[in-house]
Amino acid sequence: MFKSGFLLTKPEQIAAAIFNKSDVTVWQDGRILDYGGPIESQTEHSVAINGANYLKENCEFRIR
Repeated sequence: MFKSGFLLTKPEQIAAAIFNKSDVTVWQDGRILDYGGPIESQTEHSVAINGANYLKENCEFRIR
């Protein structure tokens, strides 16, 4: 559905990535924070990937 490098900015986009089991990388301050994997879940404020929670306000989530 999404191309490599696509920035997930909306909860609906994150939900679609969860549904499609898309691999996602986590970025912070222009650097890769975690090579991630598929998103497990999201809340209003965070995204869970591989058992770790990342705050939406501090991180960017991009399709790998």
